[in-house]
Amino acid sequence: MATLTDLPLTPFRYADALGLGLSRQQLRHLVGSGRVVRLRRGWYAAAGVALPEGERWELTRRHHLQRLREALLDHPGCVASHASGGMVHDLPLVISPHADVELVRVEDAPSSRRLPGVTIHHTDTIDVPVTTVDGMRTTTIAQTCADILRTRRLPHALAMLDEAVRASTVTAREVRAVLDTQRRWVGRPRALQVIDLLDERRESWGEAYSAGVIHLAELPQPIPQVELYDEQFRFVARLDGLLDHEQVATECDGQGKYRLGATAETGEQVARSVLAAEAVRQGRIERLGLEVARWMTEEAMHTPEVVAQRINAARSRALSRPFTGWVRWEGEFRRLPLLPRAE
Repeated sequence: MATLTDLPLTPFRYADALGLGLSRQQLRHLVGSGRVVRLRRGWYAAAGVALPEGERWELTRRHHLQRLREALLDHPGCVASHASGGMVHDLPLVISPHADVELVRVEDAPSSRRLPGVTIHHTDTIDVPVTTVDGMRTTTIAQTCADILRTRRLPHALAMLDEAVRASTVTAREVRAVLDTQRRWVGRPRALQVIDLLDERRESWGEAYSAGVIHLAELPQPIPQVELYDEQFRFVARLDGLLDHEQVATECDGQGKYRLGATAETGEQVARSVLAAEAVRQGRIERLGLEVARWMTEEAMHTPEVVAQRINAARSRALSRPFTGWVRWEGEFRRLPLLPRAE
């Protein structure tokens, strides 16, 4: 039977608790005793300070790199590639702690095989561009990005490339040049879709991942980072996204938002304060005639259908009253809609 120590250190879903073996009665008791806090419907957090997302990611990356170094010693003639190359280049890529180390052979006959904990990828040529980072041989960053775009799910690939391009780690042109040499390679059409969806105006990994989810749901893409003002031109909010024809604001929140600045004593208070400020902000947005579709990055990753459901629900509620505010976009104050409706 699960106990409090089995729960994640960061906010978790009700379904996560049940999946770990915690019963509904146990969860209710933990909430009643103050050891678990209910943040919102279906979302909870263990009382105290959560391990920051960045620290969790860095621990996973460090462990993967340790296994990668061992694999490179065991497989001479190979270099790090795909997701393992992404770890070497410090790309913003989410991987499982148990993910295989990924290599590509560059110094003898091309081959592809899977060994315990290691995948050696096939290539149609041994002329693969290679570099060395921190003493490890790996495919170049443009090659690595292209391989990730071809092999990872579209939302993961888009979130990685969006942030890498925004940070000037690589350019879309460099990645496209690699893909142009891989015309018959598996996954190339999906990779080209990712490049088409790239938008440097997005400001977070979660926003980009959500854009990938929205694309797969065949919904219109929100316009990123639009400033909203009231009828007196007073600033109201900077929206993560805006569906201008539907009058829907889209908001993607990360778990860290609810723990920022928290200590063991103030964790619950900080989370509740953020939620209260969020409710006030949303009320101001809605009073101008917009509906809000909100989700957490973790929901987009684990239950992507929730994102589509909330956008569609907001679209069905919207347009019942006129939009009375202004949006500032590309340096100008404008009314809605901003763009012609896509065919």
